[in-house]
Amino acid sequence: MPVILLVVSTLAFWVMYWFIRMGGLDHLTEQSARRKRDAERAKARETERLAPLRAVDDPRDAATILMLLIPRGRDPTRAQLAAVQETLRGVFGFDRDLAERLTHARFMATRAESFEEAANVFTELFKKRLTAAERRELVDMVEAIAMIDGGTSEGQSAGIQVLKQRIGLAPAA
Repeated sequence: MPVILLVVSTLAFWVMYWFIRMGGLDHLTEQSARRKRDAERAKARETERLAPLRAVDDPRDAATILMLLIPRGRDPTRAQLAAVQETLRGVFGFDRDLAERLTHARFMATRAESFEEAANVFTELFKKRLTAAERRELVDMVEAIAMIDGGTSEGQSAGIQVLKQRIGLAPAA
């Protein structure tokens, strides 16, 4: 028993010595501060990455970005791009600045990692600025782009379902 007491007291002495004389407490607080800084940097990078998407204030531009993101996993095919351009002309009325709008939307689409992420970012915009009929039309346009080139995949269907839930057209799962 005295040997165990000796070992425990020696261990306690060296732990206290490490904390007091060798900066053990500083080391622990430094690691904690480093972890906190790293978490703040990661959050700032994420905010910076999504800032261009959050800056979109026109639902037509947001819809264009979503139409470009629905074939994610691969770039939109020529048929899908042609359908998006036709939607921009016919539904949105972008005739003169079609190339500029499409180029801008393609750049913005690269900022999102997924269709679902962009849908989450645009949820409030769609809810505030679009009527229920316009939101249904938005979903129909996105589904039409997804159907080109052989129908929707499982991932596309899941993304469209997320969009419907976010904008209030489907019950939350």
